[in-house]
Amino acid sequence: MASFRTESSSVTPIHPRDQAGASIDLLGLLEKGRLLCVSGQFDEIPQHLDYIKTFELEPICAVMLETLQLYPNANNGHLQDSQRLQRLSDLLELAKVLDSKLAQAWAWELMQLLQNNLLLHHAALHSNAMAVELFEQCDRKREAFTTKVSRCLIMVPCEMYREVIEMGEQLLREREHLDPVALCNILRSSASANYFLGIETDGDQHQQFLQTALSLHEECLRIAKGYQIHKFELISHTNIAIINAYLGRREPTTYHLLKIEGMQVNANKVNPSWGYWLRFCEALLLCESPEFERGWEALIALDLELRKLDLSTAAVHDSVLRKIISYGRRWHYLEIALDASLALAELNSKRRRLLSQTLSATVEDIMSLPRLVQKNQELSQQGHQLEASLARQNAELNNTLEQLRAEANIRKKAEYALHQAHAKLEQQIQARTQELEAAMDVVMRQEKQLALGRLVVGIAHEMNTPLGNALMAASTMDDYCQQLSADLSGTSLKRSQLQISLHALHEGNRLLRRALDVASNLVQRFRALAIEQHTETIQNFDLQGLCAGVVADWQKRFQERQAELSMYSDTAVRIRSYPNALTQVLEQILENCLFHGLTSGELARVELHLYQHGQEIELQVSDNGNGIAQDHLGRLFEPFFSRQLGQGGMGLGLSIAHSLITDLMRGHITIANRPEGGTCVTIRIPTDSETSFKL
Repeated sequence: MASFRTESSSVTPIHPRDQAGASIDLLGLLEKGRLLCVSGQFDEIPQHLDYIKTFELEPICAVMLETLQLYPNANNGHLQDSQRLQRLSDLLELAKVLDSKLAQAWAWELMQLLQNNLLLHHAALHSNAMAVELFEQCDRKREAFTTKVSRCLIMVPCEMYREVIEMGEQLLREREHLDPVALCNILRSSASANYFLGIETDGDQHQQFLQTALSLHEECLRIAKGYQIHKFELISHTNIAIINAYLGRREPTTYHLLKIEGMQVNANKVNPSWGYWLRFCEALLLCESPEFERGWEALIALDLELRKLDLSTAAVHDSVLRKIISYGRRWHYLEIALDASLALAELNSKRRRLLSQTLSATVEDIMSLPRLVQKNQELSQQGHQLEASLARQNAELNNTLEQLRAEANIRKKAEYALHQAHAKLEQQIQARTQELEAAMDVVMRQEKQLALGRLVVGIAHEMNTPLGNALMAASTMDDYCQQLSADLSGTSLKRSQLQISLHALHEGNRLLRRALDVASNLVQRFRALAIEQHTETIQNFDLQGLCAGVVADWQKRFQERQAELSMYSDTAVRIRSYPNALTQVLEQILENCLFHGLTSGELARVELHLYQHGQEIELQVSDNGNGIAQDHLGRLFEPFFSRQLGQGGMGLGLSIAHSLITDLMRGHITIANRPEGGTCVTIRIPTDSETSFKL
């Protein structure tokens, strides 16, 4: 968080100490709380303000803290906006007595927000001007500039459209002082002003105002996307859809409506009338299509529904009525158009009456200033009374301490009872642990049976093909032998017939031998699953040299597939382990990378890194290929698990590699997806597998 300048004339920085003795900047904490409130990050506000309450505050800081607690959704949901406004007026007067311009600026800033919520727009403009002036006197130029931006949002419901456009242009010329949220607020305020001017005019000005509003909303959408301000993304998509619907542009309207569909969860929080705007756009699209009658009926139904609601939906109702008048004249529904004109006049009359009421409330606020002066004098007297009450409170604190001591004795007795309950709970936990261990034994037996079943099914599946081929070849050879015997016992045997029979027998024998070779190879692979079948003798060897030899052997195969294979090692490493087994593991991993992991392309590459960490060696083989599906990662080392089972893949390579590393070499092997793409196989083995085995 950036450091904040203090207001030397009115606020004295307070630096209490935390439990570790470090200095705490309370004004900085209060400034951070104000930023959370102004930006609408209400989820973080209650916890932050509760933390500030743990410190002893001087009067000015206490006033500023209570001001922040009056923000909507700042853990005070039981208060109405009118009640907050009344309490805020008292805090403003107290800030004047304490001569703190910064505290007054914060109060005027919040008063502007509450008055705007209560539709007291003209009073909100006055509060806004007071906040700007006080921020400038405190040399808080950025806060003053941001407060000016909020003035545009207040002027739009006051129908000061041309003033909003003029002020927006002035502020945008100094956009380097604006943060993304403030910039979006200016753009959407100016766009709203142009939109309302556009729907109130005809001819070329109508198109010009709407086109300007569309451009401003599109710029706001680009900024909101760039800074991931989802609230303004939703608002911009909605407004762009509305303006395009007004202009009769079907494709962009449909595009932005579809964009809004994925953001419906937070739509009502942003604008309660959002759903009515979407229905209005859909009705306009139908009115400009061959199904104009359905669009007309949708507009009439929407008008009837909006007439039953309050002025919170006045903007969308105004647009609906204007379109009913326009289409009614075009399609000769003159009675309906006349009724809509009367309804529009009544709606505008209600809005004017509301503005008159807010103006009257503003006048009443001004008339109450003399009473406020009197209250200032009363507050001065109350200050002296507060000093006297502090002495009384000290005495009360002493009595409270005595009560706390008594409560401490009660707590000791409660702790003793809790200790006994804890011992009883420990016994229950031990009993439950024994039950859980018994249940785990049952689960382990079931898992072993399941794994055995998978193993049997896999072996049967793989052995079925070569044994079936051998059986077919033997059966065919038997048929030819019987035919040859029959020919020999006949009266004559042609040379060609004998050659055909011998050729068939030869082919059958070749097929039989091939099938038996495949079966024999499978048996050898199956035997490799049992680590005790590995008869290699442990040896001392250069691991770096072994890895370099494996990489050199595979270089040509990688080059044929337009892939790059590289090795990186800082120093020579000698270990005592099983070189042939480790070579088999590395070749299996490289084969998987080459034929399953890499994608076709010029940038396909595999890297082998060799590290030494004390008495442990780490080998990393990483690629930039496709990666592995998340639901497959946990099954890679299972026997017969392969996405190409029955297509040349047996699913035994990684299972054998896992057995060699973990059981024979007493190491570890893991496979994970890399964040930047591809996979990474990590192997960790001890420098002396024999010693590790004994340990």
